[in-house]
Amino acid sequence: MKRLALPTARYADGACVALLLAIAVADVLLGPEVTLLALFSAAPAVAASRTTARGVVGTGLFAAATAVPLALHDHQPGSPAGLLPLLALGLVTVFSAVTARSRTRHQRQLARVRDVVSAAQQTVIAPLPEASGPARIAASYESADDAAQIGGDFYEVVPIRDGVRLVVGDVQGKGLSAVHTAATVLAAFRESAPVSSRLETVGLKMSCALARRGTEDRFVTAVLAELSDDGTLTLLNYGHTAPLVLPAPGGAAEAAPDHPGMPLGLDTLGESRPGRHNRTLTPGDRMLFHTDGLDEARDTAGRFYPLATRTALLRDGTLTTSLEQLRTDVHRHTAPAAPADDSALLLLEYTGTSHSRADRPTHQIPGPAHLGCEKCVVIDCPIPPRLRPHNNPAAPPSRRHRT
Repeated sequence: MKRLALPTARYADGACVALLLAIAVADVLLGPEVTLLALFSAAPAVAASRTTARGVVGTGLFAAATAVPLALHDHQPGSPAGLLPLLALGLVTVFSAVTARSRTRHQRQLARVRDVVSAAQQTVIAPLPEASGPARIAASYESADDAAQIGGDFYEVVPIRDGVRLVVGDVQGKGLSAVHTAATVLAAFRESAPVSSRLETVGLKMSCALARRGTEDRFVTAVLAELSDDGTLTLLNYGHTAPLVLPAPGGAAEAAPDHPGMPLGLDTLGESRPGRHNRTLTPGDRMLFHTDGLDEARDTAGRFYPLATRTALLRDGTLTTSLEQLRTDVHRHTAPAAPADDSALLLLEYTGTSHSRADRPTHQIPGPAHLGCEKCVVIDCPIPPRLRPHNNPAAPPSRRHRT
């Protein structure tokens, strides 16, 4: 297992060594009438907060090696004025070494916990590809809790045949329960988005996943999007903040749904359907998908972040650079405090070129739609036709599912 790296010297911290030498020089300059031996005990105590137990012992030994000659210089080696400071130095060194050992053990445990959190983050919020289907993509996640790396906000992108699908969402509430809910919804999206023929089916399966989990007091706002190679964009909005469209010629507009949609988890309480928005993108158009942690970031006067007036930050440079500029501007707006809520950002640029087709072989066998899959991006599907769960009734009899 990888050992925890601590900012220490091998035997003594440099600052403690400098402190001991300064005390020794001051003691010599003040003469035998003034003794500073008692101050040497401070060195191992200070080292306990900065180095390992071994470093504390080294600091104590260095202090003793410096203090004994000073006691001889002051003619106090056998007097109480000379022995008591040396005894105190030994006791402080022992207790400080025990304290340093306990601190480093807790730091190693914390490092292991952070490794687990990092692994969980990679599971819930996996790194996105720079290009998928007809789009370039960049994403950014920021937790409001300095001690955490993940929260209830999430995003994901999956390629499909002739396009790409994505989701950006926000779980109601905070804490580990919100992370669990986000993982449940993302698992349903990752499973259904590549194979479902209709985007509404993907949303339905995400809602069903929440219902199976049985959390009645937890709901999720989300935006589902499908971008085809020809620029056709379909958005389904489940009570989420509308994405921002940035046309290449200039300007900005919200991709507002035709009607308010109910969040996932609440849509089963009555007859409801998600809000819908359709449009066509042209090459160079960008879109910002985000959670409410962005536009609800407040300054010291309680004013919300003016996203509508900051769209120029999303046009300059690469997608990653644009998101970095936006994050910096948000932090400047909320300074000196940090943003009070998690936020997930996903910036997409329509290129008009299908990246998912770049590596396809020139000779293709019949596509998955003819072999039982609905929307799968995999052209040379490795699953034998007889084992496909989504058997196509229109397929030749020899390729249908055999019961």
